[in-house]
Amino acid sequence: MTETLAVLRHQRARGPLPSHRDGLPAWLAALSGQLPSVRIEIGPAAVSPLRAVGVVVEESEGKAYARVPADGDALDRLFALIGLPGIGGGGAALLLAEMEKAPDASRVPPRLSLPLRIQPAKACALGWSSDLFTLTVLVSNVALREDDGALLPRGGPVVAVCAEYDRPLTSLAPPSVASYALRDARAEGMPTVKLPGGFLRGPLRLEATSRAGRVARDRPAAVARAGKFLDELHAAWKQRPGPAMEIAWPVYRSERDGPPLDAVVGKPLPEMQLR
Repeated sequence: MTETLAVLRHQRARGPLPSHRDGLPAWLAALSGQLPSVRIEIGPAAVSPLRAVGVVVEESEGKAYARVPADGDALDRLFALIGLPGIGGGGAALLLAEMEKAPDASRVPPRLSLPLRIQPAKACALGWSSDLFTLTVLVSNVALREDDGALLPRGGPVVAVCAEYDRPLTSLAPPSVASYALRDARAEGMPTVKLPGGFLRGPLRLEATSRAGRVARDRPAAVARAGKFLDELHAAWKQRPGPAMEIAWPVYRSERDGPPLDAVVGKPLPEMQLR
């Protein structure tokens, strides 16, 4: 009964499925805001019709992939309305099979994220994949204002590191990594981060992490290394700031070998392979 009610509540929130093609782009955009997207492989004949109604489609190594909302009924209706052949076994079966290939559900990104400003379609237009990943930023000496997500200094120097890059951050707004690794921070100097705020500039506000974002494969080990580094740094500085806050940093994977794209400001980042 519980699962049935969950399905019915989702269908009520989604509203009725469209009966004609008019308005499909707006309907898909609204549905995408409610549900995580799933990457499915599509045939060449489906590329143009799906793009025509606003579905993000990427092509790589002779194959095409579409990002669609995780709703099997909606996927079946979409294919029918744009004249594509029906999905063998149904849309729900296809989406479930693709979601089961996803990384272990226990490997989840931080709850809050730097603001995602570059949407998948824009990333594709800039030459990157629409595959959204989340890097992990650890920030010490900060507090969160829960009513609006503002990140505020808590007293003492604010330092930040990106776990997957194994580098310090020189800025959080916009995010920027140093040119050297954490192991070289003693020689190069550990930068402190200035948080925005004041009369002329509002604070940095975090937002809920996108459900479409995937974590990098080495996240657990990378976070452990970064946390150990901050512990050693605080001991050397004779501070007791408490645990560092973990913040997600949304980035897009390169279409081929190359640097990720920062999804906050739309700039290429240092080389990194995201899988």
